[in-house]
Amino acid sequence: MDGASPAAAAIIERVISYLDKKTVRACETLNKAWYTLVTVQSVRNIDTHILQLPLRIAHYRCKGLLGSARALTIDVSFVEGFLSTAAYERRVRDAAMLVSKVPGIRTLSVHATGLHSAPSNDEIHSGVMAVDCLLRALPQLSTLDMSECPVALLDPSGASLNGLTQLRHIRWFTLGRNDMTSAAALARLVASNTQTLEAVDGQADITDMVLRQLCNAPKFRRLNARGSNITDDSLLTLVRARGSQLTELVLSDCTRLTRRSIGHLTPEHLPRLQVLDLYNVVVTTDTYQALFNQRMYWPYLRDLKLKAAVLHVSPQRDERVNDDILVAIGQNCPRLVALRLFGCHGITDAGLSAILGNLGDLRELVVMHHAEDPVSGAEGSEEVSETVTSAPEPNGLLLSLPSINDIWATIPSLPANAVPHRAPPPSAPSTPCLSSQPRRGFTSQALQHGVRSRRFNLLNLDMAYDSVCAEHLAQLSHLQVLCGRVITRHAKSLLESQFPKCKMMVWNID
Repeated sequence: MDGASPAAAAIIERVISYLDKKTVRACETLNKAWYTLVTVQSVRNIDTHILQLPLRIAHYRCKGLLGSARALTIDVSFVEGFLSTAAYERRVRDAAMLVSKVPGIRTLSVHATGLHSAPSNDEIHSGVMAVDCLLRALPQLSTLDMSECPVALLDPSGASLNGLTQLRHIRWFTLGRNDMTSAAALARLVASNTQTLEAVDGQADITDMVLRQLCNAPKFRRLNARGSNITDDSLLTLVRARGSQLTELVLSDCTRLTRRSIGHLTPEHLPRLQVLDLYNVVVTTDTYQALFNQRMYWPYLRDLKLKAAVLHVSPQRDERVNDDILVAIGQNCPRLVALRLFGCHGITDAGLSAILGNLGDLRELVVMHHAEDPVSGAEGSEEVSETVTSAPEPNGLLLSLPSINDIWATIPSLPANAVPHRAPPPSAPSTPCLSSQPRRGFTSQALQHGVRSRRFNLLNLDMAYDSVCAEHLAQLSHLQVLCGRVITRHAKSLLESQFPKCKMMVWNID
């Protein structure tokens, strides 16, 4: 795509905003059309510290580019010792006044570089004042991103949020400890923007009140309620009211949800759903069978993440359910791009083969038999770091190349003989997982029927990769990251010769 045609230029303009800075710099060198498009896109986003904002606006005005500005990315971190308190506040207010005279800005992203978890009183005071001034100066905002801003910088009164009535996208605070103050502020913000709101990324601050308010939002499509305390009743109310238009539903770590609400997340109620995340939702695997079976066809589902947090009481039935789930996913989710399954003890080579042989658009595949997070729960991390090849961290976004944090979160646990066994304390509660089951892994038979997708950004299977596996994987046209339990030296050399830039994160080399 050379970027010369109008259609190509329109596509490139949308894609550039999702790329990291290193990739954008590389795109500038392709040809003149790409250089022009990258320059225009960079001009549209003013990225600077709030104290340098007046100079940046003056530079834009001098170059005649101020009318092209559409987004504002501001660092509100406190610069200690640079100015007196009165002079600092005056500079911040002057910057906010200049921003209010730029009519084209519709997106505001606020972050605080280097602000630690226990900010000082000066940092909190200056940050709260800066955020308050910016929000008051931009009542025409359509996108508000506070995800990189500590929740301590939220004005307890929330008065600055009252003027925002045209928001379409909200990304709420994720840094620091969210409390009822931030949750109440988010509820008020959602209530004042129900007629225009399309997406809310509130995570732990999403409450039942917010879901009830979103039922009255005619354009609402995307919800991220990860780690929230929402209940079955509120989720069912939202699905019944707006399920026909929802495209993204992230419910990971919502521990209060049960089968009563999860069982209704079917294509009948969510016909346009593209993203579904049910990681760490405490339901049995037969609940997932109600969502993914031969009768449930998901025409638009592109990203799916499941974890069987509680196994079925019958191991034999549990095994049958898990393989049935993968067969149904392979047949009824034709557009699936990313699939991540954890804690699926019953999946066999036949189930994995159904996924690899049917999904031609698949780019990220993670299928692990264990259910726990291997990074936070594994001991002996120093030994692990010596055997894992680190990868540079790109700007990980949905359906893009995986970030290093996503890769680490999918690496399998160490073998039992690699870490000294430590018995749990006597008072530790028993886990619902079948820990007494022998550790199983996939074999090369899962690849014998072929792999329909030819490109993988991330492939993480609970498998011991041998020469047969390597021969099948070598037929791929692209493989960026490969994770697993064990890999033989011959298989490793074969894959390295075929994919020299592939990052291999495998615990043992046999």
